[in-house]
Amino acid sequence: MTELNYHSIPRSEIEARITILKKKLNEHNLDGALFFSITELYYYSGFGADGAIYIPTDGEPVHLIKRNISLAQQYSRIENCQPFGRKSKIFKTLEISDDSKIALEKDILSHSFVEFLMTTSGGIELENGSNLFRSIRSIKSKFEIDQIKQAAALVDRSFDHCTEIAQPTMTEIELSSQLNSWLLNNGHDGYITTRAFNSPLVHYSYVISSLSSTLNILFTPISGYGLSTKYPYGPSKQKLGKNKPFIIDTCGNHSGYISDTTRTFICGNFDKDTREQLSALIQIKEYLTRNLKPGKNLGNLYNEIMELSVELKIENQFMGTKKDRVAFLGHGVGLELDELPIFYPKGPDLISGNTIACEPKFYIQNKKILGIEDTFVITESGNKLLSKSPNQFEISS
Repeated sequence: MTELNYHSIPRSEIEARITILKKKLNEHNLDGALFFSITELYYYSGFGADGAIYIPTDGEPVHLIKRNISLAQQYSRIENCQPFGRKSKIFKTLEISDDSKIALEKDILSHSFVEFLMTTSGGIELENGSNLFRSIRSIKSKFEIDQIKQAAALVDRSFDHCTEIAQPTMTEIELSSQLNSWLLNNGHDGYITTRAFNSPLVHYSYVISSLSSTLNILFTPISGYGLSTKYPYGPSKQKLGKNKPFIIDTCGNHSGYISDTTRTFICGNFDKDTREQLSALIQIKEYLTRNLKPGKNLGNLYNEIMELSVELKIENQFMGTKKDRVAFLGHGVGLELDELPIFYPKGPDLISGNTIACEPKFYIQNKKILGIEDTFVITESGNKLLSKSPNQFEISS
């Protein structure tokens, strides 16, 4: 059989994940978990094909495959791979007893599909396990951290490449497409998976110039205008311009694991005011670097950062405008871009193994956009910064 050039997840890694899940299911008095999303299928098998995975609290997992079962048998780390069969018979195929309590990803499965499963489940109780599943994935293993580290390193290299190709006459979409191509040709695995509804992300490098910066209409603080009124976000046909700051917000991807980094660029030189505003964002980054550690409450840290923005006299342009400011400063990253924990006023305590992207941004609509975003991993004693590139770049013509 043909060996494809895939990154593979070690079998021991998958086995450790299944062990943790079984322990958590038992603690919540659940008899098993049934997964359908590509994210969870990949997480528990190492293979992201369409199908389902059933992991009982007691017993061995089963991987159901809809098509090309021979490929799944080659790459899935779950030994028991079977044809999916009829959807209406899935509980019989899996031999789940009628008195079982099974957890599903109810936050992302369609309402009609959940209703269908309920009509075919007999006496099986179908519980919402979404928060449990996401909480498990929010604590990364050494293997996972290494994948995110490699994704971040690729993004750092792409920023260096940007300084070699960016010109003031280029449009946002032109630069974005060239950076995307470079990323794919240099190790990026493609696709950026999000959990949020109606949040497609096709640009790995999200280029926004000062002249087309606008308030967020998705889940980021600031967005570009995009290419159409159906998709009014992302890179547009606006030119970068001379001596006008622009940001590049890039998601790396290695083995399906995502990093998130933003840097500010200019074709020319930053003026005095912009340097001072960037200095304020750097001071916020430095504060974050000192305070991101296990046990630190993200809600408290959020309030501290907002107070710091007042001291630095950027509060009216920080994370949006006063009227439309987003109520978060960062988010977890992993197999999805928007993972737990969320860095917002009601955020949880940090745990060793969390990977979090923190994104202080400065914004004056259609006039100026500045941003610094970094991916951190929380360690037992503090944190490690995975994104290593300079905070800003001046590109000489």
